[in-house]
Amino acid sequence: MRNYIVTGGNRGLGRGITAALAASTTGRVVLAVRDPAAGRRAVTEIRRTLGPRCRAHFEVEPLDLASRTSVEAFIERWRGPIAGLVNNAGVQFERGTHFNDAGLELTFAVNHLHALRLSLGLLDRMAGGILVWIGSGTHNPRHPTASRFGFRGECFVSIEDAARGIEGGSGKDRYATSKFLNLVTTVELARRFEPGRVCVSCLDPGLMPGTDLPRTAPGLLRLGWHYVLPLIAKLLPDASTTRRSGKAVARLLLDHERSQAHGQIFNFKLQPSRYVIERVFDPEVGRSVVNDSLALLARTVH
Repeated sequence: MRNYIVTGGNRGLGRGITAALAASTTGRVVLAVRDPAAGRRAVTEIRRTLGPRCRAHFEVEPLDLASRTSVEAFIERWRGPIAGLVNNAGVQFERGTHFNDAGLELTFAVNHLHALRLSLGLLDRMAGGILVWIGSGTHNPRHPTASRFGFRGECFVSIEDAARGIEGGSGKDRYATSKFLNLVTTVELARRFEPGRVCVSCLDPGLMPGTDLPRTAPGLLRLGWHYVLPLIAKLLPDASTTRRSGKAVARLLLDHERSQAHGQIFNFKLQPSRYVIERVFDPEVGRSVVNDSLALLARTVH
């Protein structure tokens, strides 16, 4: 049975990916989630919604990407080959700077560093599998939609600065930078590994109003995000839905030509994203991001 792991697979885009896979494969879809009870509820609801169209087998596994210990435990207990891993789980904090027990800024730890550790820790079980990162147009300071929502683009100086929370940066800066790191990591890992060993690609899901990503934002902004923006999303450039973007990720996992996907960054239409900045493809930046991230992981106590 082919195994597909979706981190944060119980809500938002992750749930959209899980549902799309459930309707498209008879394999096992593993929801790797911080709250297993919420994961089981999501599985029940997906089964009820899909009805006879639900083809997959489900499994829920605990995984808290804020915790290095949780990541290492997941890697240690996983058995069997992996056909696909989606690094979907992510956080964004509107206010304040938040750190985990190891002193790492949480947006950086969850969205990038521990996702990288998870990916490389499972690499020996992904022979011939597909690794998908989730990017974001917020990394581009000239993105027509993200800039309207106050995103200034990536602010990457060094891995050490990102781990400390980006000096002088905001929550939006930290989120945009973490997604920039995901894009860079996609390209750099594709340089390091042949697609026959693991196919590495990235998808920018677009603006998806109604998700709970901005759950730490002020109440008025959350109301607009959940109830106003979904009504006008079709008028915004590069807006999508969790269902549409979830299907795109599933297609990338199941149907896309590996040689064409390796090292590529797609939009939710599975076309090359036109909003990726040139710095993402800089080999020197790529080497620095991955090597310095690995060095930081080696120094992190867990």
